[in-house]
Amino acid sequence: MTTKEEVKVLWQQCFDDSDAFVDLYFEHRYTDERNVAIKRNGKIVSALQLSPYQMKYCDKTIPVSYISGACTHPGYRKQGLMSSLLADAHRRMYTEGAWMGMLIPASNELYEYYAKSGYAPVFYNDIQKVDTRFVHLSPLYTITDELEDDSCLWEHYHYLSTCMEKRSCGVLHSREDFQVIMDDLRLDRSRLLVARRGGLIHGMAFCMKTGERLLVKELLADNQAISDSLLKKASMLWRIDEVDCLTPSLQDMHRLGMARIINAENMLKLFARKYPEKKMFLQLKDEVIPENNGYYLIDKGNCLHGHCPDKVCQVWHVNELTSLLLKSEHPYMSLMLN
Repeated sequence: MTTKEEVKVLWQQCFDDSDAFVDLYFEHRYTDERNVAIKRNGKIVSALQLSPYQMKYCDKTIPVSYISGACTHPGYRKQGLMSSLLADAHRRMYTEGAWMGMLIPASNELYEYYAKSGYAPVFYNDIQKVDTRFVHLSPLYTITDELEDDSCLWEHYHYLSTCMEKRSCGVLHSREDFQVIMDDLRLDRSRLLVARRGGLIHGMAFCMKTGERLLVKELLADNQAISDSLLKKASMLWRIDEVDCLTPSLQDMHRLGMARIINAENMLKLFARKYPEKKMFLQLKDEVIPENNGYYLIDKGNCLHGHCPDKVCQVWHVNELTSLLLKSEHPYMSLMLN
């Protein structure tokens, strides 16, 4: 078997995904170049994939890497393979220029596990429950399901991208990634509701039915009247009064994903520049990426990195620094195929 075929078989052994989704992932997202794996007795027993993304952080766009498909064959678990694989992945991220790594744990139990590799829960969302009996359709906009209309694909992407760029901190999607997102929505029999006026897009809602729930995975709109109209239309199509709408969180309500600092100096420089009133002196310990080790002085918008063994200061581990740098920014991610 090829590497791709081996990893696909391993994925199917470890995850309860539909054949259609697995085929989609390995056709459009997986490449051998993105794969990191461990072999035992000539076969792949543990693997993960690294997907490059861009992310807004401290009002700048930075390179990040998203881990997906992290799994180990049931017969080889509890041998430290995934910890070793993550370490290899983090070194590779650093070499390839990523400033931060991200992932979405497959279960709540894994949050503690990934924390041991330097991850901290920093991505949260709110679930806004909307009773659509009390919202109304605006007569100014037409709302239609355009999920199957490939002729509008890049128009949809442009609107999504423009809205996401306005967020101060969040994961951005590329054109290539957006095509996969749309293909995944089609597998789930979802809908992409688009609000237009004069032919121009003024709002979009990515909607799907999960059991008895109607879930809006992403809601983008120019104003509240358009948001209400999109939710009202969704409820009418599915004949459900209550809609669950995922939104960015300022209160850190529901855990969504984790992150790990990969290039500490670059991240701290951006943080210092945005928060010039902050003054900190810390020592960072990173067992996997020694380039991050050392002392950092944050003062008056600047970050100095060096070695001062005679200095006494607080020692920070990677997950603690990740939490510090991201907490005030309230980062958000959506439409990640999770």
